[in-house]
Amino acid sequence: MKLTLTIGLILVAAGALEAQPQGRIAGGEDAVLGQLPYQAALSIGGSYNCGAVIIGQRYALTALTCVCSDGKDKPWSAVLFAVHVGSVDLYNGKQIRVEEITINPNYSTLNTGIALLRLQEEITFSETISAIPLSQDVPPMGALVEVSGWGRTTESEVNMHRTLQIGAAEVMAPRECSMARRDELLVNDDQVLCLGHGRRQGICSGDIGGPAVYQGQLVGLGAQILGECGGMLPERFISIAANYDWIQQQMQ
Repeated sequence: MKLTLTIGLILVAAGALEAQPQGRIAGGEDAVLGQLPYQAALSIGGSYNCGAVIIGQRYALTALTCVCSDGKDKPWSAVLFAVHVGSVDLYNGKQIRVEEITINPNYSTLNTGIALLRLQEEITFSETISAIPLSQDVPPMGALVEVSGWGRTTESEVNMHRTLQIGAAEVMAPRECSMARRDELLVNDDQVLCLGHGRRQGICSGDIGGPAVYQGQLVGLGAQILGECGGMLPERFISIAANYDWIQQQMQ
């Protein structure tokens, strides 16, 4: 994950993004054990491929694209998946198998779909492992949110980054992510939390499904990188507010 993000980004016509630096945010550092107790990594067949977020003793969230074949909305068998919790080191901590995967069918596009993971056993909460509250509200424009993950730190990096990284991003209007990549997404899609950053910053491969946090609540999950890793384009995150009611219903 490229971190230490720059605020004050303005998306201009024809999908170009021009940075207007107005200061820098402290970040780009290794997370400390217990700093992000809700952060999880998702593995399939023993290989890590995405982030996930603990939201209950038996539940975690991730992106739809982390559990399905490209272009599909039917998840692979749950027995292939496990979540890794309780460590900032990708290769330590505890692994818990996934029992069931439920997809919210009310997505705008496959890239903005969300998946609820029911685990085979309860997570034992501690100082280093706990659930994060879900936000019912979208953070305001310009707000700074925490983003984190084990994703690659450069485009050329082969493996996931071993140590959990934490940084920040700036909330932008959903239309900015639509302008950045003109596709089937609506200009003002409430499923999208659009987060901007400066060059050589932002999420990268392996960070999809990971958390965006504002004022101690989960507001988004990494969904789609619109350009190359470390480019000037913003990234799409899945809005938790848009999925809040569905998540609560599934966990009852």
